[in-house]
Amino acid sequence: MTLHRLRCVPVAGRFLTLLLCVAGSAQAVQTGTTAEGRAFVSGGVSDEEQVSLHAQREQFSLWVITAAKASGAYLSDVHVKVTDSQQQVLFDAPLEGPWLMIDLPLGRYVVEARFNGETQRHVTTIHPGDHHQAFFYFGVDADVLPQPPAPALPGNPFDGNRH
Repeated sequence: MTLHRLRCVPVAGRFLTLLLCVAGSAQAVQTGTTAEGRAFVSGGVSDEEQVSLHAQREQFSLWVITAAKASGAYLSDVHVKVTDSQQQVLFDAPLEGPWLMIDLPLGRYVVEARFNGETQRHVTTIHPGDHHQAFFYFGVDADVLPQPPAPALPGNPFDGNRH
């Protein structure tokens, strides 16, 4: 199980936020195409990955995010399967990070996420111009890594040090 610190980043022109994970080690964003030629990216572990994925988000119609239910710690290695209305599997692989973004054509899909023996499903329909989000929260004991304390600023009356 891969655990990550939390950080908030604005989502696609809305006033919502996603909790994104940050980890000390940098892994590459996984990019590829499905057997049907549909583009996808997976990752979101390092700051660099988050910036890269966030910049690409408008190119994808489905965004999948995985996390621990109690703590909000984002999870890697979640197995995700996307099936269309004709039962054709379009994506079926473990994620390299907590995010998967995939360019799906218009239609109805079942998105299934499996982690630590637990399976969850979401059904979504992609319409022209849509960007759908599927959040999967798993009941695992996962703690959020502590953030290092912010350095005190000189002359800051709230840091306890009087300069």
